[in-house]
Amino acid sequence: MAINVAKAATWLHQVHRARAVVGWWPTQYATKDERAAYKVQDALLKKLVPTQGPLVGYKIALTSQQIYEQTGLRGPAYGPIRKKRVFEHKATVRADQWSRLGVELEIVLVLNADVPKPRGKGYDRKSIAQYVGEARAGFELIDDRGADYGRLTVPWLIMDVGWNGGSLLAKRNPNWRNLDLGKLEGSISFDGKVVRTGHSGDVLGHCYNALAWLANKLGAHGKTLKKGMIVSTGSMVACQFVPPGSTAVGHIAGLGEVTLKYELPR
Repeated sequence: MAINVAKAATWLHQVHRARAVVGWWPTQYATKDERAAYKVQDALLKKLVPTQGPLVGYKIALTSQQIYEQTGLRGPAYGPIRKKRVFEHKATVRADQWSRLGVELEIVLVLNADVPKPRGKGYDRKSIAQYVGEARAGFELIDDRGADYGRLTVPWLIMDVGWNGGSLLAKRNPNWRNLDLGKLEGSISFDGKVVRTGHSGDVLGHCYNALAWLANKLGAHGKTLKKGMIVSTGSMVACQFVPPGSTAVGHIAGLGEVTLKYELPR
């Protein structure tokens, strides 16, 4: 039976508003059809825009070995980033505003021009590079709503806007072009203690490969990337769930650092 896109999006919107824990997906809103899942994502985005702001970019999920091992899923997949969920350098969020908050360490690319629809074989790492105007270190803020990873499916992740709860960007680095973005070491720390490390090359070999995949996939869905959009290219480490009351720091050597305080409710 085909999924009812409107009903699935409405249910998901209610889940977001209630900050509900969803261990596994209700049968009536489940699908194995990836394209149908993206249609639900589009419908949910329309419901989120009034409070979370317009589309300003995309996150890419399921791009590295650590993430594959953590979720049991292979991608990639994309989700929308909303303007009011983008933060700069340092941010504070409250634990009562999240179901379960995780952070993923990513290279975030900023586009310097509209990206035309792909032609022929589509974009690759070399041909997409001309559209990158900036690279920054960043956290993607993840809300997985307490998902049971043993039952998780890729369409589930897609429908729920890729679990994107926000994007925290490091300060601009004017020397980013001097770096080899495929050979950077990164780490996540909680309260000064490193809890996970990773390597930027583990994300599809290079963040430009992730960007090329996104441009091609969006093209297949009748969408394009626009000048000024940000693209969170995928985590080089497994998602780390932040203990309430702690401070998380993400660091990518040479590129930048972000700090997230996760406050207990007052």
